[in-house]
Parts: sequence; structure tokens; C-alpha cells
Amino acid sequence: MRGYGQYCPIALAAEVFAERWTPIIIRNLHLGCGRFTEILDGAPGLPRSVLVQRLRLLERTGVVCRTQNGRSTAYALTDCGHELAEVCLTLGAWGARWRSVRPEDQDPYLALWTLSRMITPELVPRPRVVVLFQITDRSPPNRFWLVLSRTGNEVCAHPPGFIEDGQVVTDTAGVVRWYASETALTGRITAPRWLRTSLTAWGHLNPYAGYA
Repeated sequence: MRGYGQYCPIALAAEVFAERWTPIIIRNLHLGCGRFTEILDGAPGLPRSVLVQRLRLLERTGVVCRTQNGRSTAYALTDCGHELAEVCLTLGAWGARWRSVRPEDQDPYLALWTLSRMITPELVPRPRVVVLFQITDRSPPNRFWLVLSRTGNEVCAHPPGFIEDGQVVTDTAGVVRWYASETALTGRITAPRWLRTSLTAWGHLNPYAGYA
């Protein structure tokens, strides 16, 4: 990594933080991603080789620690990394306030994936909840299953093999605006009352709601 050659705290921090994909990786670690594949899931377009390089850099600079258990490798933020994650959150608040993009141009999978990371176990009303989202303005893959449990959440692009508790048929903007806590979930919702209540609650989790 080539540095700025300046004895300036901003330059020194930028040498770590301003590398492409690094803020996204730190965000995903902050959201609870501990495995290599989990970090990739929340960063569509990130090459595996680049993730390897960035994780090595973050480990060398003390932002990330790596633990090995047999063949399993896990990553986590250090105290230094958690403090840098606060910089990520502040950057996100600035982006929410001053930057904009049309919701229909965004990725419905990534919106659902990020939301799934915000849903804590106490917000999952049953041992497992499965909701199918059908995105009407996208070509396949345009069906995503939000699978929530008290041991972990995921978003699947293929049937997960569990009975669906409900279905939502909506467009990309409907998913993104709901995830962003801008509007209630729109479209055709087929779900029992308890699931509708949960969908409403999950639509208020975005930490940047109200910044725009």
C-alpha cells in the first residue's frame, strides 16, 4: 500500500480507511459478519482476491483480528476497529443527508441482506420466520427468501427448503424505501397478522431514518 507520506492524522487514517471496499468490509464486520463468505454476501461485486488483500491490511494495522479453529477462520473488529466503525456510521449519516440515488436503481437483495443484519433475535417472533419477496421490476433472480431465526439470519436467492410464513410482491423501490425506514412496506402482502406486525417493526430499524 502506498501512503501519503504525510505526518498528518487524517492522511494516516485515510491510508487505511480510504482504500476501495474497505469501508464496506468494516461495515459488514460491524453488522456481525464473521466469516469470509458472510462478508462477501454483503458486498456484491467485491472480488475474493481483493477481500483477501483488504483483510490482511486491516489485520496488519490492528483493525481486524483473525482466529482459527481447525479449518474455520473467523474475523472480528478489534477495539481499534470498533472505533473505526463509528467513523463508518458517521460517514453513512453524511451520505444519507447529502447524497441520493433513486431507490429503483438500488439492489433489492442487498437491502434485504442489510436489513436481516439489523433484525436481532428478540425481534424474531418464532424460532424460524421465512418471507418470500418477489420483485416485480427485476429480471431473474428476482425472488429472495428472508430467513430469520434466533441463531442467525440470511437471504437466499433459491428456495431454502422451509415453509414460507408469508409472501411480499413489490418492486425494488418498495423494498428499498421500507428498508430505509422511509415508508411502510407496499405491494401485495400475504401474511398472518403476527407477521404483518413484525414487517412493520422491521421497517423502523434503519439507523439513518430521518437524515435525508
